[in-house]
Amino acid sequence: MGWGAMKAWVPVKSRRMPRAGVRGGVTTVHHVVSRVCGQSFLLTDEEKEAFRGLLRRVAGFCGVEVITYALLDNHFHLLVEVPGSVGELSDEELLGRARLLYGKERKGQPLSMARIEGALRSGGEGRGAMRGLLMGRMAALPMFMKILKQRYSILFNRKYDRVGTLWEGRFRSVLVEDTRLAVRAVAAYIDLNAVRAGIVRDPKDYRFSGYGESVGGGRLTSYAVWRRIADNRADPPEVVAARYRQYLFLIGSDPRKGGTVSADDAMNVKAQGGRLSGVQQLRCRVRYMTCGAIIGSKAFVQKWMCERRGGSTGGARTSGPVPAAGFGDEGLYSASKRA
Repeated sequence: MGWGAMKAWVPVKSRRMPRAGVRGGVTTVHHVVSRVCGQSFLLTDEEKEAFRGLLRRVAGFCGVEVITYALLDNHFHLLVEVPGSVGELSDEELLGRARLLYGKERKGQPLSMARIEGALRSGGEGRGAMRGLLMGRMAALPMFMKILKQRYSILFNRKYDRVGTLWEGRFRSVLVEDTRLAVRAVAAYIDLNAVRAGIVRDPKDYRFSGYGESVGGGRLTSYAVWRRIADNRADPPEVVAARYRQYLFLIGSDPRKGGTVSADDAMNVKAQGGRLSGVQQLRCRVRYMTCGAIIGSKAFVQKWMCERRGGSTGGARTSGPVPAAGFGDEGLYSASKRA
């Protein structure tokens, strides 16, 4: 299903890449699409893993929430919430966000953590200028996309000794009404991308998507889609997930909406009430167990990732968030090879 077919059924308001009004104090939700130059199939699984890690860091820096996503070989889809303003951020909060993007010193990097910390601690005009510079890169969809695409292009070109643009022109965006029905419809469209592309039959089997990650990576309770589409805020994530899964297969099997899910699969999901069996959940989690670099308790992953980066187990690095995917209730974590 192409972009035009999608607009025929998703209840959204479409417009070109928004600039004016995005910072007007109103939080907005957007469906964003960007394609590889020439629609070349350049994004391997390893590249998608690197993109996913960068996506989280850029979103954290900009204050953007990634509601769901889908990374394909030649393009990506994002459903994001963009805050209307940066808000009141302390210097420490600014430093925390800055470390997500500038924490690793790279040759030729114009803005380094040393420069940022020095300016913020200097006081006076230098502090004000640095705060303005950093905050000017937050809470705006165009800037979020610019940083994400430019940063990834640099990483990709450096790895393959390549020059030139990686992305095909400007991104396309659709402003989505922040309601349960609209968000659910667009999230389903994104989560079903790999099914429409013929990569998998079941969206849970595609790990480079918000839905696949939530099922296989232990993010069931934190998947942003759930709290936005719940009929009742008191409903547990498992109940909301089961309803959403039924909705995915209902939409995915509808030929009027470009459905590619088989009618038999849709009937099976309906018969199961949208719930995944223990065996199905385990199979999804195996993806993360086989693709991770380290698996173990949170403390174990912290220890080894810290040592791998040249730190000490008692250093500041171990007190921060673990760059890992959790495995449900087992208390296990898996650090990415690129973490």
